[in-house]
Amino acid sequence: MSVKSFAASEGGGLPQMDISSYSSQIFWLIVTFGILYIFMWKIAIPQLRTTVEERKDKISNDLSDAEQLKIEAQSILEEYEAKITSSNIEAISIFNNTKSDIDKKIDLSKKETDEKIKKLIEESQQAIENKEKNAVNDIREKTIETTQSIVEKFIDKKINEEDIRKHLI
Repeated sequence: MSVKSFAASEGGGLPQMDISSYSSQIFWLIVTFGILYIFMWKIAIPQLRTTVEERKDKISNDLSDAEQLKIEAQSILEEYEAKITSSNIEAISIFNNTKSDIDKKIDLSKKETDEKIKKLIEESQQAIENKEKNAVNDIREKTIETTQSIVEKFIDKKINEEDIRKHLI
């Protein structure tokens, strides 16, 4: 039994297994792959190449933009840090100047207050001394008056103030 008769008797079988159709199968294989090759060579690959090149260019541009932005960000950061450093130095200077001014004012205020206190103490001491002298004088006067009145009551004679002063002091 031949292959043809076997295929015919079995209901046709698989056409790719039929040796008589190999030449037409090879022909259509070459035509199909040729068309596919030409399509890929003329249309698909150039489009893919264009797309790949566009993506490369876009990625390259994005990378260069990112690098530029990184450089700008770095310069802004350096400028910011310089301003912060400058501000800190200025704040320290202002603090030190203000502290110095306040210390001077405090020292001046302390001196003025010490002088006022010293002056008040001297005035108070003087006032106390004056009051003490006045009190002593008042006591002497009252003592003289009291002595005069007591002596007058006991001896019925008025004593001179000078005589009493001689005996009291």
